[in-house]
Amino acid sequence: MTMPYQPPYAVFSGAFGDNASGGWFPARAEVSNGLITLWVALPTGWTQYFSVPAQEVVVKSAAQRITLVVRGQSYPILADPRSVNRAIGHGVAGGVADVLNKPVFEMGVDVARGVNVAGAAHSFAIGGGPEFLAAAQQSGAKTSRLGYGPIMAIGCSAGLFVVIAVTVVTVLVLNL
Repeated sequence: MTMPYQPPYAVFSGAFGDNASGGWFPARAEVSNGLITLWVALPTGWTQYFSVPAQEVVVKSAAQRITLVVRGQSYPILADPRSVNRAIGHGVAGGVADVLNKPVFEMGVDVARGVNVAGAAHSFAIGGGPEFLAAAQQSGAKTSRLGYGPIMAIGCSAGLFVVIAVTVVTVLVLNL
């Protein structure tokens, strides 16, 4: 006996970034019966922002974020919005450690950055990110994913380029 067709179903839980207030609100993006629905918990209660056919939605994902684009409007959802503040704090701490020439402290900050990235990736996974992307694509939404691997490769490549550029300029200056 064959099972009847079950349309894809998945949920991504995270926090919706509201540009107007600068705040983050609990959110739930859902793929069900060919529709993508966004629910956001506002102070007044859970509010349905939209529920549209999946074919009308572009789902973009980078690192721990999923952005739903509907009729030109973007709705960003982060798996762990606190990781953004932690990353900013790590950047400041790393800069201070560099200025004060404290390499051990700077290495500690680098480890904390790595833990923060791993935590955000874990939040994306347990929040249903991969399943949501797959279900959205199966339902007809246009999807794109730029995970941590490519992002880190871009960052490392940029860092390597800076090192090479500084070395070349230094050699040229010293040879003049």
